[in-house]
Amino acid sequence: MIPATLLMTPTSPYARKCLLVAMEKGKDLAVSVEPPHAQGSRIGALNPLVKVPTLLLSDGTAVYDSRVIVDVLEMVWPEPALIPAQGRERIEVLRWQALGDGLADAMVLVMMDRIKPEERRDLGWQERQIVKIDAALALINQEVRPGQWLVGERLTLAELAVISGIGYVQLRGAELLANRWPNLHAWSAWLHERPSVAATVPVAM
Repeated sequence: MIPATLLMTPTSPYARKCLLVAMEKGKDLAVSVEPPHAQGSRIGALNPLVKVPTLLLSDGTAVYDSRVIVDVLEMVWPEPALIPAQGRERIEVLRWQALGDGLADAMVLVMMDRIKPEERRDLGWQERQIVKIDAALALINQEVRPGQWLVGERLTLAELAVISGIGYVQLRGAELLANRWPNLHAWSAWLHERPSVAATVPVAM
């Protein structure tokens, strides 16, 4: 069972997280940019949820969602380990992944409402998501410092998930980050010194 191709869109924070995992393991994961509803996209045929990322394995099996894909990459390419095998550190890494993914989830919901015709937008709904985003950013800002890892003494999935979530907020809701969260910004700048992180910064399409 070998990963063959990651079907993705360049702006997906969940796809970025998966790419970061492969890159930090020193592996060249093939990618195919396939917006789920674009003509010719294979996503709908491979993934009943019609979502990216979807990982296509060499035997034709499609794997989804991003947390499962990360588990597969960790299993197939175990070194360096990005998820501790057991104990408190494993719980902490998975907890940070949940926070990074949840931050991205809330920003996706805000963005999806913002692109609706004005008469169909729900500003109350947006505000509820922004409250979640602010709470997640505040927690990250409280916990991070440049030069310090989130769990243990080395890079783990925790950093990759959190920086992917932050990056998506920067892409779709930069005003939520502007002139706020100084520790978060300094930590993010430090993490962007890593080639993998710098190479995967999402760009608006």
